Amino acid sequence: MDDEHLNYFLELEVIPPKLLAKILIEKRQPKGFMGWILKNEIRPIDIYCYLYAKYGPPNGFMNFLRNDSSDNLVHWEWTFMNDDGMVMFQGHNYRTEVQFLGSFNRLAITKANLITQIRGDLKNYGKRMKAIRTQLEKWTEFVNPFQSIESTIETQFKKLRELNISPAVDRVHTPTSTEEMQTYQERFSAMAEKYTFGTGLAFGLRCMLPVLAETFINLLIFTLAKKEIKEDDSKYKSFVSDTITNRLQVLHINCLGFEQPVDHSHIACRNFYQLMNDRNDLLHGNFNVNKLKIGEVYFNGRAPVMYKYGDMWQDTLGTRIESVKLEHIEANYSIVKEFISYLISLLSQKVKEQIEVIMSVHDLGYNEKMSRLGVLFSSRAIEGFMFFESEFITPESPPGE
Repeated sequence: MDDEHLNYFLELEVIPPKLLAKILIEKRQPKGFMGWILKNEIRPIDIYCYLYAKYGPPNGFMNFLRNDSSDNLVHWEWTFMNDDGMVMFQGHNYRTEVQFLGSFNRLAITKANLITQIRGDLKNYGKRMKAIRTQLEKWTEFVNPFQSIESTIETQFKKLRELNISPAVDRVHTPTSTEEMQTYQERFSAMAEKYTFGTGLAFGLRCMLPVLAETFINLLIFTLAKKEIKEDDSKYKSFVSDTITNRLQVLHINCLGFEQPVDHSHIACRNFYQLMNDRNDLLHGNFNVNKLKIGEVYFNGRAPVMYKYGDMWQDTLGTRIESVKLEHIEANYSIVKEFISYLISLLSQKVKEQIEVIMSVHDLGYNEKMSRLGVLFSSRAIEGFMFFESEFITPESPPGE
């Protein structure tokens, strides 16, 4: 195996930014293009620190086009050259791209060789890579529980609304003629399928709606808890695991940003507490006969005597509709929204704006060192492809973290 094969990708030269700008402005870049996509064959953090340690800060033209934020198609780029042309390493959201401009047709130029050579060279820059990585801020990206539950609820409501449920219109009455009897089973079966699905959605929503409000309370605590609470693990756990009413009672004491305490007598609180009680009966399978009552029947021995006749609809689908309070499910959602809006209204304007941003994003970031919560990326998913390639190498972690 010749030296070119072993070291081709280790002998690239950095193009000075001024020269690179001149090449691009005067359109003197080489002709011919090919590209490779790297996922985790070499971790992106290792590629970044390696290139930085070996060649200095990113010098590619895309660095000058990016916004000073994480909302970019390309986050970093190094551009190199050799006798064959120009080589660019670009960091994207979901991949590292290696792009070639020029005539790269030597046998040594393979994706496998690139990966092997860089993996082997990492150890030569270990100390410098570690120093660079130490200077980077480490954030843990995590799913926002509030937004995740809220988006699930919105999806469930969308499906429920699409059913266009109206018991008064859809009700299949007991047939009163031979003609009605001929289609009765078909009509009833169709409605049974529709309302079984609808009441199932309503059951899930009734369980989730109070969870959405509780998750919002915990979002406030996680975001706004005072330093002395956050830094004392036992105090923090005690706070977030207490009853909802107790958490609300001390929100303004244990958290920053509150201009007023929670007023438990406020209509938004009273309605929410009632919703919680109803949900608990449903969720925990409580046998509250008065709330679950369908009707009354008398027995003479084993012979039933009905107090009042219903029909097939009322005794099957009707009881399901009543048990999940299907007709009140939209009002229940309004109760939760109003409760959350009330809590937000107790915050200062600046904190209110921050909380509303945090509520709206699916992914959040947490910097443990700084005890800081942040929105790391735009809610838009940014991705673009200049090319596709099929030469994929089995991922393998390089030595060391």
